[in-house]
Amino acid sequence: MEAETIRALLEQAFPNAAELDVEDRTGTGDHFQVTLATAEFDGLSLLDQHRRVNATLAAPLRDGSIHELRISTKGTA
Repeated sequence: MEAETIRALLEQAFPNAAELDVEDRTGTGDHFQVTLATAEFDGLSLLDQHRRVNATLAAPLRDGSIHELRISTKGTA
């Protein structure tokens, strides 16, 4: 899976993100680091923020396209 594909899915789900970075950590297309900051996360627990990212990427996580996903999220407030 391409990092740009993951970025596109996240941009669609979080169109007003203040920060969005997707890194292929190993160069193999299945281990990724996602960094996301958006006002939509303001007031949400870290667990709920990560749940929203996981829900957005549910299909590639389920089919194994993403083997490992590291998530760093925060609100903008």
